[in-house]
Amino acid sequence: MAFDGTLKFDTKIDQSGFESGLSKIGSIAQKGMAVVAGAVTAAAGAMAAIGVKALEAYADYEQLTGGVATLFGAQDMSLEQYAKSVGKSTDAAKAQYDKLLAAQSAVLGNASKAFKTAGLSQNAYMETVTSFSAALIASLKGDTEKAARVADTAITDMADNANKMGTSIESIQAAYQGFAKQNYTMLDNLNTMGALVA
Repeated sequence: MAFDGTLKFDTKIDQSGFESGLSKIGSIAQKGMAVVAGAVTAAAGAMAAIGVKALEAYADYEQLTGGVATLFGAQDMSLEQYAKSVGKSTDAAKAQYDKLLAAQSAVLGNASKAFKTAGLSQNAYMETVTSFSAALIASLKGDTEKAARVADTAITDMADNANKMGTSIESIQAAYQGFAKQNYTMLDNLNTMGALVA
């Protein structure tokens, strides 16, 4: 038997086979579209959630920078406004105004690089710094520039302690807040616990 290089297929396509095949294809397409629609809905929901979180984070950022401006800076006042608020001429108030702006700038600058230096987000850094800054500034007799430096050192130390010792950053922050308020009860409690264990 000689082959001429052609293939021959014996097929029987009737009406019922054709309709059954189309029905299966339609069912598969319908299921695929349902999966795609579900994925699109889930993606849209995720994007909306991300948008809400981003908006909340930005709102927190705005509030926290306002707190930094109030505690370390001149409350976003111009030199003229600040001088009037403290009852001085602009010349007499300029040196203090410049110190306040320098302190505010230092805290905001430290916050912007806090992810590298302390493993904290910018918002978490500002939240931490403002949580104990009033007591810190008061203990440093209003020297906001020094308070900005000390606060940064404290936050970096907190992060180091959390990383080295495995202590939660929240517990460390609470301890530092207590120290800033000259509340040594936490240390007394630690001494009592140490005596109980020993």
